[in-house]
Amino acid sequence: MAISKNNPAVRDHQRLVVYCPQCKGEMSLIKRIPGGMHYVCAKDGHAIPVSRGAYKDLPHEWVRK
Repeated sequence: MAISKNNPAVRDHQRLVVYCPQCKGEMSLIKRIPGGMHYVCAKDGHAIPVSRGAYKDLPHEWVRK
């Protein structure tokens, strides 16, 4: 199923999974104070700050909830 930004009904059943570029493990979204939102790898602690469209530079996929 294709993801469409203009179709909220399709988006409701999907979630974005971002993978660590080094160890290929799933990254979680964590809020750090100060510093804002970061993608953090649970395996090696590698962190990447979140900005608009940052997930596009990382390995990612949309999966069903």
